[in-house]
Amino acid sequence: MSKFYIYQINHFDPNLFGRRKRRLTLLFAAIYPLFMLSFQIAVNFLNIKANLLLIISLPICLALYFYLIFKIKSGLKQIKTIGDIEFTRHSIKKRIGDSFAEYDFRTIEKLELHKYLPDATSGNNNRYFSYILKIIFINSYAESIVVSDKPEDKRQNLSIVDTMKTLKKLIQPEIIIKL
Repeated sequence: MSKFYIYQINHFDPNLFGRRKRRLTLLFAAIYPLFMLSFQIAVNFLNIKANLLLIISLPICLALYFYLIFKIKSGLKQIKTIGDIEFTRHSIKKRIGDSFAEYDFRTIEKLELHKYLPDATSGNNNRYFSYILKIIFINSYAESIVVSDKPEDKRQNLSIVDTMKTLKKLIQPEIIIKL
C-alpha cells in the first residue's frame, strides 16, 4: 500500500520537543494578524501617524518573524531519517538501518496515530505533520515510532492518515487516529 519514513528525534524529551515546535508554529502564524490589529488600534485610537508607526514597528515585527523562522528550522538538525515503514494488506514491514521486522496484523491489538511535529521543510506548514505511530501488540508490548506524513514515493498522494483510514476498513485491529 504505502511506505513512509521513520524519524529519530535527538532530544532528551521528544514530547517536549514536539510541544515547543507546535507552539512556535502557532506564534509564527499569529504574528501577522496581531501586527495588523495593533497597527490599526494605534492609528485609529491613539492617533499615531501611520508612517511613523510603520517605521518603528516594522523592523521589530520582521526581527521577531525571522527569529521564529530560525527557531522552527533549527530543530531540523535534531531530526534524522533512520528507516522506513511499509503498510501492506497483511502486515507492517519496518526497516531501521540494517534491521528488518515484519508484524502480522493478527499479532497487533491496536494502532494509534498522534499528530507530532509540523513539517518545517515544506512551504505549507499547516498541511504536513510528522506523527507518532504506536503499535500495541496482543502480548501488551508497545512500540512507538515517529513517522512522516508524506509517502516515500513522490508519485503517491496518500498520507499516513489516509492509509490508516483505509487500513481501518481492511484489518481487524483497532485503529485510533488523534489529530
